[in-house]
Amino acid sequence: MNHQMDEPPAVPALEVLDQITAYIHQVGIFRAALELQIWAKVAAGEDTAETIASAHHWDPMATRLLLDDLCAMKLLAQEGGRYRLVPEAEQYLLPEKPTYMGRYLQSEFAWEGSGELAEAIRTGKRPIGYRATTTKMQDAWIGMYAGNLAVPQTYLAKADKMWQEVGIEPRAGLEVLDLACGPAPRSFALARAHPGVRATLLDWEQILTLAGKVAADLGIGSQVTLLPGDLWAVPYPSQNYDVVYLGDITHFFSPEQNIRLFRRAREALVQGGTLVVNAVRRENPNPLAPGLWYFAISDGGATWHFHEYEAMLQRAGFSDIVDVNKQPIKATNRS
Repeated sequence: MNHQMDEPPAVPALEVLDQITAYIHQVGIFRAALELQIWAKVAAGEDTAETIASAHHWDPMATRLLLDDLCAMKLLAQEGGRYRLVPEAEQYLLPEKPTYMGRYLQSEFAWEGSGELAEAIRTGKRPIGYRATTTKMQDAWIGMYAGNLAVPQTYLAKADKMWQEVGIEPRAGLEVLDLACGPAPRSFALARAHPGVRATLLDWEQILTLAGKVAADLGIGSQVTLLPGDLWAVPYPSQNYDVVYLGDITHFFSPEQNIRLFRRAREALVQGGTLVVNAVRRENPNPLAPGLWYFAISDGGATWHFHEYEAMLQRAGFSDIVDVNKQPIKATNRS
């Protein structure tokens, strides 16, 4: 008789939970370093733990531990007891640089309301932490755009690919309206591809100031018109644009708000004009911008499925609604 013992059940590995624990620890370390402006101090020549602790009357042991942990996170480097900036820190973590991301990153510590997210899920009461679409968030958004400002060529190449996918060819006389444009890499890609393209950009004034500088640096400033102000209030010409582009904005609005926005876009389009919506979709979850983030920092936002966008666009009067490569959505003004 075979008395072979049954194999014990496999025990799930802790790898995923260990990673989450590490992220939690790293967030705390990074937050403290931002508040203490560690990278600015190192850049100014305070490049040892003893120097920093002495100059600012900090605890010497805690200061050394913070610096060493930042090295382990590859946000600082150490040689012979002295600390130095890594390229990423020099580009994005020095407050005097236009590419500084610190304000944006600090705002993100508050997105879930310091533990209020569970209650918001229970009750539906939101926003918590902050409301993303208010003018006081301009500095944070500018910080998020730092990558576009630092390496516009990378984003322009991605934009070129998107326009090819949606079938928009740059040509003389092409009129583009970019709503909530941010640094406007999509519109700038079209303008750079043909001198006859004209791009009208709408966003808050402080953000448009940066977009205008990028346009000037790219040599397309004369092709760009700036419309500073509120997305819902700033007037723009009717039946004037061949393309209206809506970037990363519809996720912050409810379906009814999006229908209203799509109707405004349709009024701006010529007959047969094209609306392109950059839609982060629920069927394609994005770990860098999860659906609950949009939920928590808006009055009615979320990530939406394609069929939900399709219904909103149909109610706004659009037809020929196409899912392009699982993110952009293309719709046509036929009436």
